[in-house]
Order: sequence, then C-alpha cells, then structure tokens
Amino acid sequence: MKIMRNYLICCLTALGLAFGLLACREDFLETEDPNSLTSDNFPTTVAHLDLMLNGVYANRHAFGLYGHNMFGKNTNSFDHTQDQSWVGFQFWNEMNQNNTRPDNEFMTETWRDAWRGVQRANTLLVSIEEFRRQFARPENETRLREIEGQTRYLRAWFYYYLAGFWNEDMLLGTTGGDKLGMPLVTTVASTLTETRTERATVRQTWDFIIADLRRADELLANKVWTGNDRHRISTWAVKGFLGKVYTFIQDYTNARTNLEAVINNSGKTLVPFTVYRNMFNGENEYNVESVDEINMNIDRNTWGAWGDRSAGSSVGMVQAPSFMGDNGQPTGSGWSNVFPHDKTLERYGFREPIINYINNPRFDANRPVSLDNLRQIPDPAYIQRSLTIRNQQLADPRLWIGTQQPFVDSILVGGRRRPITQFTAVPGNAFHAWSFGKFVNKVGTEGDVNQNNGSNFYWLRMADVFLLYAEVLIQTGNPTQGLEFINRVKRRAYGFPPNAPSPVDYRSLTDRTMASDPVLGNNPLRYERWAELYGEGQWWFDVRRWKIGPQEAAYYQSVRSGPIQFDPTDYAQPIPQQEAEANALIRQNPGY
Repeated sequence: MKIMRNYLICCLTALGLAFGLLACREDFLETEDPNSLTSDNFPTTVAHLDLMLNGVYANRHAFGLYGHNMFGKNTNSFDHTQDQSWVGFQFWNEMNQNNTRPDNEFMTETWRDAWRGVQRANTLLVSIEEFRRQFARPENETRLREIEGQTRYLRAWFYYYLAGFWNEDMLLGTTGGDKLGMPLVTTVASTLTETRTERATVRQTWDFIIADLRRADELLANKVWTGNDRHRISTWAVKGFLGKVYTFIQDYTNARTNLEAVINNSGKTLVPFTVYRNMFNGENEYNVESVDEINMNIDRNTWGAWGDRSAGSSVGMVQAPSFMGDNGQPTGSGWSNVFPHDKTLERYGFREPIINYINNPRFDANRPVSLDNLRQIPDPAYIQRSLTIRNQQLADPRLWIGTQQPFVDSILVGGRRRPITQFTAVPGNAFHAWSFGKFVNKVGTEGDVNQNNGSNFYWLRMADVFLLYAEVLIQTGNPTQGLEFINRVKRRAYGFPPNAPSPVDYRSLTDRTMASDPVLGNNPLRYERWAELYGEGQWWFDVRRWKIGPQEAAYYQSVRSGPIQFDPTDYAQPIPQQEAEANALIRQNPGY
C-alpha cells in the first residue's frame, strides 16, 4: 500500500514563514490572528518539526530532481544512457554531446532544487536547536534526534548531487582534494549578502557530507521504520550511503566497515529474479533489497511535476515508451523525448541488426491502416531470433528490464495490449530505437496518471551495496571474495540463487563480459555496475570517479543531434549563469 500522499506534501507556507521568521522578527503588531503562523506559534511542537521534515523529504522529488529532470535531463545525457528523439532544444543537444553551457536551463533547475533542499534542511536544523532551547522536554529528545538524523542525511543527499555534478573533481587523490568544491552553507541567511558564499575545496565538501552522515548514523542508531513511515531514512540507509561515499573517495577502510554492517546485520539481500524484474514500475515496492527508496504517488490533483506540491514524478514523461497506436503508427505514451542509445543493446550482448519489415500478407487495401490492418509487419524470423536470444539468455537478461524491445514487449493502453514500436520520430531504418523499461507506465500512458507516475525510485539497493563492497574487497587485497559478490549480482540476473556457484559465474576479475568494448569487455566489476544499475542514474558518477569519460564518448560516438565530444573539463558541469551573476564570490569551473 502506498504511503499516504499528504505525508510527503510540503507545507510551503510553514517553511517560508519559518525561514523568514527565524532570521528576523517584527514586534510592532499588537494583535494576532490565532489561525496564522508566527514565530510564536510555529514551530512550537515536535509535530511542527516533523511537518517541516516532510518538506525536506518532498524536495527530493522537486522538479529539477526526481520530480522531472533526473535521468533524461541530466545523468542519462552525460553518460549516454540515452539518445534523443526530440532534438529541438539546443541546450539539450549540447548536454547529450557533453557540451553543457552555463546558461543551460535544465541544469539550472537541478542546481536550484538541490540548493532548495539544503536550505530547507538548514531551516529545520536551526528550528530544532531553537525548539530545544525554548520548548523541549526530556520526553521529546528521542523524536528530536530522529528528526535531526533524517535531516542531516537529506542535507548530505542534496550535497551529493551538488558535488557529483559541479565539484571540479570527484576524487581526493594528491591534487583533486584541493580543487573547487561546493559552498558549505549551514545557516539560514537573513540578508542577501549572507547568501553569497565562496566555494570550498573538494576535500572539504566530501568531509562536510561525511560529517552529516556520521552524525545521522549516531542519531538514527538501530532505527528501522515500518508501516506508513517505511519511506523514512533508516540506520541502514545511513550506513549504506556512508559506504558509497567512502568508496567514491577511496577510503576503503571506512567503506568496508559501513558496507559490511548493512550486508551482515540489516537483514536485507537481493530479491529473487521474479521480484526483481517487476519492481521498477510501481510493483514490489519496499522489498527486502531496498535500502533508500524515494516514494512517489500517482497524483491526480497536480498536473505533472509543475509546482512544488506534486506527490508523483514526470520523469516517465520524458522517457515514455512508444507503442502502436490505433492508426498503425508509433505513438508516444508521454512526451517520449529520449530512448536507450543503440550501443546499449550491443553492450548487453544483443547484436542483431536493426529490425526489418515485410509486407503484411493479411493487409486489406480496402480498409484503413490500423493496429489490426498494418501495411507492413516486423519480419517473423527476426522476432523469433530475438525471442531465442531472450529465452536462452544469449544476451544479458537485464536488457529486457532496463529497456523494452519493439514487437517483443508490449504495454497496456486503453484496456488493450499494444506492441512496443521503434521510437516515435526516429528513422526506423537507421536506429534500433527501443524504449526504456524502468520508471515508466506499463499499464497505460503517462497522461492516464496525470503525468504523475507513482513508481518509486530505488536510490540505494543491495545490488549497489554488493558491488560497492566487491570493489572495496578488491582494493583491499581480497579479490576472491570481491569476485564472489560480483557473481552474486550476476547470478540473480540470470535467475540463479545468488549465494551458490552457477554456470554464469565469472572466473576472474578480467573475465569476458557480455560487452565487447575496451571499457567493459574484460572488467566484470564495471560491467556489472553498468548492467545492473542501468537507467537508475548511477553510471554518470562512476564515469566521473573512474575518469572514463573519453573512452565512453569514443564508444557511443554520437547522438541524433551530433557527435559526442569529451574534454577533461566535461566531468564537472558549469556553475549556472544565474548563480554566477547573483554571487560574485563563486568561481566558475575550468573550461567554461
């Protein structure tokens, strides 16, 4: 059962007043409206603080984040998970070619909403301290600690995206730590001048994120939520996030401690393949594999993610599948702007040529072309070969989880099963043009859910934890055990029990994978992270930390809007022009 919608809706009025009133008070009014919110009556209870916390959670699916822009308008552009059906926006074209400019609208929105999350978290943290000073009683302290712990985790989460997109470097290393990081903001500004902050270093930014997570770890020790609270941040989410960050900055000792705690003590593990294949589209949510899950609800009161009160996401609008319409033509089930890059298929081991069509022997020229009367149909021999590859697992089974194949997969629209087609507006004789499979509506169009898809996002799940742990083991002198955890993820993908040897096991850390390219062809760890987490917005951060941008660009070569180019400065996105104009103290990233 979905978590109640109103639990995640932000009380904007309360937050706005709290922000302003904590900074300054006017005392000249002698009369008070008892129904209005003032610094004297808000926040004065723990329930008020919890309401403010709802607003911090809600900001994870703000428009520039998981409400709309995530994947199709940031990560999937930079790492080439996607190609473009729509090529009408120049700044979107530039993103997909690794040429983002400071005036880019999409990244400005992501920057804005990540910082809005930081602001809301800071407002709440200041309010907690003020509450402790004025109103708290001993019996409040447990709940106050829980609220603070969740808030610190969420502030670290917003900073993770700021660092992941805009830090000059992802790593620390010998020189990376001294490069440009993010401004570190912990207070609520009361003047415009106070909002202008210099950038800290990369090292200081990661230290800031880690400090928040370590404090959250203390505050949420052993805390696990159930029922309508199960979306909240648990002790295992904190430790998993810490393990991820420590792995990223190559602090493998601390990474191992935190990842092992999740693996050995949380009771969480990989779900069976029968659950896994159906858990990305609104089914099997909050399963045993989920560590941090971003809750979404179909919201029939708000159209799409526009406005700040949406409980769902319109990410699916951008990457919505194409299906066969009543008129016999490919039809987008949403805006359908982007589709899986054709090179995706090859990496997963599917190397059939582009689908071919034959004249339909049952076509009736006396009737209009329609879903039931097509002039041409896909070659049955091609479809049979595709089914053989799929059923005999001659290509990675995860290909058909992350994507949907034309005339092999289908979606339910208008009460009728309709075949997925090659992507709308894409030349069918030049592209495979499959559709995305994760976080899209498979039982209707995005319009049927008011452009508010209710599929939850798995921000951290045990497959990710296992692969991070494998990386840590390999880096700390235990390659055999590291390989075992890589194989556990692969076994599940092929339907085998994860904890027992299987016929699909890798035999070494340089064994052949389904990929044939130089980046992933003989690197099971990297291949499994790419294949397992495909379409979940994780790969770009791996590309950054492993510094494989040029190799990836060489593999993907181009998108429909033009050739892909990658310079060393393309790992860091440009600080948005609006920010540079408003904050004279902020320095632009090199290359822009």
